[in-house]
Amino acid sequence: MATFCASCGSPLTDGTRFCEKCGAAVVGPPAAGVPVASAVTGQPAPGTPKGSSTAMKIIIIILSVIVFIVLLVAGGCFYVAYRIKQKAHEFSRNMENVTPYTGKKEPCAMLTAEEASSALGQPVSTAEPMGGAVCRYTYGSDNSQQFNVVYNWQGGTMAMGIAHGVMKNIPGGASFTSVDGIGDEAYLGPMGTSLMMRKGDVMVNIDLRNGGVSGEAGKKMARIIADHLSGTGSM
Repeated sequence: MATFCASCGSPLTDGTRFCEKCGAAVVGPPAAGVPVASAVTGQPAPGTPKGSSTAMKIIIIILSVIVFIVLLVAGGCFYVAYRIKQKAHEFSRNMENVTPYTGKKEPCAMLTAEEASSALGQPVSTAEPMGGAVCRYTYGSDNSQQFNVVYNWQGGTMAMGIAHGVMKNIPGGASFTSVDGIGDEAYLGPMGTSLMMRKGDVMVNIDLRNGGVSGEAGKKMARIIADHLSGTGSM
C-alpha cells in the first residue's frame, strides 16, 4: 500500500523514516491490536463484543454477594461465641456463693424404677446406671421404650445458666418454658423434648422425646429427683 508524506505529499518508499523531498519525519500507523477509538477516547471501539463486559460485571456482583453472606454468617458465629464467653464469666463470678453437692452420686438412686413407674403410670422394668452420671429406664408393657436421665453433679448452676442464656440469644431458641415449683429452677424444652431441672449445684436433664415421655410425667419425675437431692425423699 503506497504512502505519502503528510507534510508535502511526496510518495514514500516502505521503511522510510524521513521524507526524501522535505525531510519531514514519517508518522507511523497506530500500534497493531489497539483500536483507535479505544486509545483516544477510552471507550470500546466499534465492533468490540459487549457480552464479555456484561459477564464480568455479573461475576463481580455474584462474588460480592457470596463474600457478604460469608461475613454475615461469620459475624453471627462470633456473636454467639461472645455471648457464651460473656455468660461463662458472669456465672463463674457467681459460683463463689454456690455450695457444691456432697451427697451420693448414684443416678438411679435419685429416681427408682418404682418411682419412675408411678410418675409414668406404666410399669418400669429396669433402672440401669450408665456410668456415674446417667440412668437408663426401660418401661412399657412390652419393655420396648427407654429414656435417660442425665446428671451434672458439679457445675450445674453454671451449666444451666449458660444453656438457658445461649438459647435466649439464638433465633427460635427462647421457646424453653419456665416451670415453677420444681427444684431451684426448671425448664421444659421446645415441644416437650426434654426437661432441665437444677437443685443446688446439680443439673438434671430428662430426655422426654426419645422415650415418648409426656411433659407432665417429666415434671413428676423431676420433683421426685429434686426431693432426693435435697434429702427429703425416701432413699
